[in-house]
Amino acid sequence: MDDRSSLFAMALGLNRPWFVSEIKLDTAKGRLDLDIDFEKGTKFPCPKCGKMCALHDTTFKEWRHLDFFQYQAYLHARVPRATCLEHGVLQVDVPWARPGSGFTLYIEAMIMALSSEMTVLAISEHLHLSDDAVWRVLMHHVNLAKEKQDLSQITDIAFDEFAVGKGHEYVTLVYDLNGKRVVYIAEGKDKGAVDEFIEATRGRFDPAQVKRVSMDMSRAYIAAAKKHFPRAEVVFDHFHVIKKANESLDKVRKREAKVNMDLLAKTKYVLLKNPINLTKSQEKRRQDLLAMKEMDLDTVRSYHIKLGLQKVWLVPSFLTRHYLRKWIQWATRSAIPEMVDLGRCVKDHYAGILAGIRSGITNALAEGLNNKIRMAFHRAFGFKAPAYRDTMIFLVAGDLPISRDMPITHSK
Repeated sequence: MDDRSSLFAMALGLNRPWFVSEIKLDTAKGRLDLDIDFEKGTKFPCPKCGKMCALHDTTFKEWRHLDFFQYQAYLHARVPRATCLEHGVLQVDVPWARPGSGFTLYIEAMIMALSSEMTVLAISEHLHLSDDAVWRVLMHHVNLAKEKQDLSQITDIAFDEFAVGKGHEYVTLVYDLNGKRVVYIAEGKDKGAVDEFIEATRGRFDPAQVKRVSMDMSRAYIAAAKKHFPRAEVVFDHFHVIKKANESLDKVRKREAKVNMDLLAKTKYVLLKNPINLTKSQEKRRQDLLAMKEMDLDTVRSYHIKLGLQKVWLVPSFLTRHYLRKWIQWATRSAIPEMVDLGRCVKDHYAGILAGIRSGITNALAEGLNNKIRMAFHRAFGFKAPAYRDTMIFLVAGDLPISRDMPITHSK
């Protein structure tokens, strides 16, 4: 082996019996090919038991490697199959690539490292790979890391629907609130999504350990919680309760806007946003609207009812029950259909709302992770397959035990 071959062998981390047997550089094609071989008479460890075995035969394979300056680099080798007395004829593992991959560990490590900063499209362009090839590498390591997830200590979980496509395409995201991570993704937003989570994590996750389950006021999620977590406290957090109130308020605004367009034009976000988050112009529009007392708009009355509901989380704890009961009376006696329905909804979920206030459990963490996911979706401009979509969700919100540094180890 000459000096050039020794240098490339060192760069690839090759040790005996492996060596670089030939180097071929084609400047016209912009391609570097490195042939790897092994010493004659070498025995190889069985991939299952590790016992040294005699060579049976070899198969030629090729792997894409990191670019060498401006040249695309490829490795070629005779991959041995060894005869194990216990396990038969098996292909041995090579030190530069994981089984079944057409890429070296080095380029896979680069893909994983870049995935925290770049889109898949940008990675594929940077490494001169197809985006599908990049996705396959990401999916492998994400799936491998998911198998290593420790779900044994989860006590507080949350279920939340997440829109993943146009129209009414949703998935259910399951969050570990203590671990601040997404732990499962199920298609749809019905009871079956939670059933799927329980079945998929059987043996790794113990529903009996769960103390609190946070969710929106979906009947499907409530039914699933009662089925799978009968001893857990069902919690309806601030975010979802106020979201429900905003939806009811917006229905009132839309109804009245049909006959009071001039008065209610451009008021949607003025009414739905938290007052402290309004711009100066929005705050002026809000004050002008609230000053129209003589109009007695249902929209204005409903806005005050919504603000009153928000205060439930601000009153002293010993007044919470009394205040919430008084608010329910206010809403249900308002004679505004949408607010009457909201009041009845809060009454039906009274215990869970109080539990959310008392425990301090909130879906704010889930919403923060959802925002990270939405940003990643926006950068990706859509996904070719649900598997790609789920891989991205776990990459940005799963807190998976993925190594983004060399060396990447692979499972046998």
